[in-house]
Amino acid sequence: MNWNVQTIFWMDAFLYLMLHAAIWYGLARFRSPVVVLWSASGIFSALGLCVLGSRGWVSTDVVVVAGQFLMAAGNWGRQLALRSLNGPASPVWMWSSLGVNVAFLALSHGLHFSGAAESTLMLVFYAFYTFNALEYYFAGQRLVLTHDKKGANSLKWAGLILSVTLGTKTVAMLAGIGADDLYEASWDHAVVFIGQFTAIMMLCVGFMQIFVDQDHRSQTTMQLQLAREQERAAMALQHSEDLGALLTEREEIIRQLTLSNKSAGMGALVASFAHELNQPLTANLLHAELVQSKLEEAQRDQSRPDLDVLHKVVVAIVHDTQRGADIIRKLRNLFRMSRGEYTVLQLDELVQDVLDLVQSQMKSAGIVCTVKLEANLHLQGDATQLQQVILNLLNNAIDALKASGLRHPELHIRGHAVGQFMVLEVEDNGPGIEPERADDVFSLFKTSKSQGMGVGLWLSRSIVEVHGGRLNFKSEPGRRTVFTLRLPLLGETMLG
Repeated sequence: MNWNVQTIFWMDAFLYLMLHAAIWYGLARFRSPVVVLWSASGIFSALGLCVLGSRGWVSTDVVVVAGQFLMAAGNWGRQLALRSLNGPASPVWMWSSLGVNVAFLALSHGLHFSGAAESTLMLVFYAFYTFNALEYYFAGQRLVLTHDKKGANSLKWAGLILSVTLGTKTVAMLAGIGADDLYEASWDHAVVFIGQFTAIMMLCVGFMQIFVDQDHRSQTTMQLQLAREQERAAMALQHSEDLGALLTEREEIIRQLTLSNKSAGMGALVASFAHELNQPLTANLLHAELVQSKLEEAQRDQSRPDLDVLHKVVVAIVHDTQRGADIIRKLRNLFRMSRGEYTVLQLDELVQDVLDLVQSQMKSAGIVCTVKLEANLHLQGDATQLQQVILNLLNNAIDALKASGLRHPELHIRGHAVGQFMVLEVEDNGPGIEPERADDVFSLFKTSKSQGMGVGLWLSRSIVEVHGGRLNFKSEPGRRTVFTLRLPLLGETMLG
């Protein structure tokens, strides 16, 4: 038993162990499965060398079976780790290389247990690893395109050194000038061990360089991505602020146009307002004159005034005064400056308040108006803006009926619930809207009225959309026009 060659086996095993353990410890902070695989495979190879260098201490069967298995497992594991640096290794490569290793081990074990000479086993061993070591060269050639070039070149040179030194040993044995005993001190064994020492150090150094460079690139990529995400977030925030400002400006434009449209339509309402307010004022005047007359009569006759008559007259005065105040309140609400105060509203009250303002216009035009509204249809919104929408729809219908010259003009107002929406329909039997004008109905500053601004319907649709609803129309020229207003209903839970 030659202790010098066995000592070299153990030294080689110690080198494997120290290098791979150092990589495991040094790169532990990355918690990478590839690092664990590389280091564990190196430790397997170290154990395999220990077994191969223990003949005489353990049986030859153990040396051949366990030693070659551990060496093959360690070598295949390192190659798999290199293949996994760019992502999971190809299943085709994994199974094919695993099959080749299993075939090699089966051949070696078969030769051993069939009684083949030790030189034959050694020749098969060195010949197999001569070609198998080229995988390190090809791995470096692939990695040089995407990773650290120094590390990849180190892998390539390590693969070449292993193939050349192991090939030299194989050729020497075939030529009969090499040692046939595993522990024989010879020049070809020296070439193999020198190649082993050199190549394993270059492999470990190359792997570390490639892995660290890959992690550095990954961190750089993540930092760039984070910077891009932060930039996108900042842009999104800026866009959000800009959008918020635009929406605020839109709300203000709608508010100002609502007021302008009301002011423009004020002339059309003055007659209705005067007529409606004149009735309670005239009644109050007559009742006041009656009270004055009764009091003067009682004073002249020095008699007690008729209190029952005076009480009835005073009640009538109070009633007419309240009626006049109610008319003024409705007009004040309609023309007040609104800043979007959303409150809970009831459809029938909202429509009735507007109807009271246009009642005189409809009477003077001979328009028969029918109203059919479901009770308790609640919605949430700005009362002034929604009253303006309804007023625009009614005024447009009244104007169309006035211009039509119909003998029996009719206006139908219907309100009902459809699913989660409130639907209000304003239908007239006027001349309708010509198809070529249909696209301009809701356009800004486009109108068929000589005194119109072209704002009303555009503004009405904008207000409705702000409230989460829709405003559309259908028209049959010569027969009728129906404007349909849809607004979200307020549920019972929200009311409660």
